[in-house]
Amino acid sequence: MMLGVPKPGEGEFRFSVNNFDAIRLVAAAEVAVRHSIVHLSGGIPLWFEWILMMVPGVPIFFFLSGFLISRSWERASNTREYCRNRALRLFPGLWTCVGVSVLILVLTGYLQSVAWTWSSMLLWVICQGSIVQFWNPEFLSGFGCGVVNGSLWSISVEIQFYVVTIILYRALRALPRSGFDIAVLVITIGMSLLNFWRVDIEAVLENLPHGVILAKAYDVTFLPWYFMFLLGVLAQRRWESIVPTFVQHRFALVALYVASLGIDAHFWGVPLGNQIPPYLVPVMGATVLSLAYSPSELTRRILRGNDVSYGLYIYHMPIVNLVRYIGFAGPGISIPAALAGAALAAVVSWKFVERPFLRRKRSASPAGMVSLG
Repeated sequence: MMLGVPKPGEGEFRFSVNNFDAIRLVAAAEVAVRHSIVHLSGGIPLWFEWILMMVPGVPIFFFLSGFLISRSWERASNTREYCRNRALRLFPGLWTCVGVSVLILVLTGYLQSVAWTWSSMLLWVICQGSIVQFWNPEFLSGFGCGVVNGSLWSISVEIQFYVVTIILYRALRALPRSGFDIAVLVITIGMSLLNFWRVDIEAVLENLPHGVILAKAYDVTFLPWYFMFLLGVLAQRRWESIVPTFVQHRFALVALYVASLGIDAHFWGVPLGNQIPPYLVPVMGATVLSLAYSPSELTRRILRGNDVSYGLYIYHMPIVNLVRYIGFAGPGISIPAALAGAALAAVVSWKFVERPFLRRKRSASPAGMVSLG
């Protein structure tokens, strides 16, 4: 047994004592760095791509969402409390970000250079702040990379997870604990096949009338991503028995995860990042949990309970597009400037928007249990 790691069954692991803030921050940073390099320099060097692929930000978010949101539902006193807590977590920061995006469009003078109407602008703002963030009107296609905040597609998927969690638990509530978990496992396997065959499904959809739109719409539903979420649900429901084992073997899990990614990418040419194959997601999830519950005073000492990952995730693309639109000189300056701007926006968002609203949550859940973030 490793020094400092509780033995399975000793009960020394507490659900709310974890390194999730740090893990989410690393995942959000991967997305921000990747997008900054792609949109401000044109491409990612191969050696750096290998580093980034070790931290597939969106799959990590979706897995952790399943782990934490299922816990939130199980500990909420009623559906209203659950929905209120999820809304407080998501929407204040999102709506503020949408407002900042509109402000950027105004202050840069972009809106003066294109034809637009108040109705189309209002519709876009409503979509950005609700559940159809992936819709982008034509008049905004000339700003930056052509989409003001393309990262928000995952917010739409996240909201679908919130809703489907209610349906899942209510549909299976008559089952005993073991029966519930078996049913969820069966659904997880089925959903993983949807992800595995996603390219084929999209190809079929593209041959239908309005097929391109249908294929794009399918990609932003919860369906191709749901198995990642459900793996998190299963891990949460058995966390007391699996987490100590994961932590005990965390170095072996990290080595297995890195080796698996390397073999798949180098020898088999399997795409990684958001396209990480279903059979690697359980290894990723186990590795994430092993690190999340490993003893780490460094995380608490540096972050001190501040979770700026959500802000970094939602703000980085408007700022990247701002830097690109104003023609900031060269990737050597523009990329650090964009990342610094996104980091500053994330800190301000956490301090003045997200944290004050999170304090209004009513829940029996331990503090710090938040999703996507």
